[in-house]
Amino acid sequence: MLRTRTLIAFSILMLVSLACNALVPAASTSTPVVIVEPTFPPQPSDLPATEADVPRVSLEQALTAYSAGAAIFLDVRGAESFASRRIPGAINIPLAEIEANPIIPNVEKDQWIITYCT
Repeated sequence: MLRTRTLIAFSILMLVSLACNALVPAASTSTPVVIVEPTFPPQPSDLPATEADVPRVSLEQALTAYSAGAAIFLDVRGAESFASRRIPGAINIPLAEIEANPIIPNVEKDQWIITYCT
């Protein structure tokens, strides 16, 4: 009988010891923190890949589209060059500004934007 009580007491002591160890995390074990940056699927681009892929427009096509109100001329040179000589009615936004903020004010969504730099 004493042997049974000792065995039960020892079993209870072992269970309590195991339960306490399961509740307290080990000090030497640390869980690494992993920060996952969101990724977005690549968007199809209608932009030309190289300068050779940029579509060119003839002067006649540009003038016809501009006269019909279907296009605007966007001069991407600096302000000094624009002030000295430009296409009448052209908008001046230097190329560096377009690269920083590609929004062009007062342009209709369906208007053709014809850029020039010479």
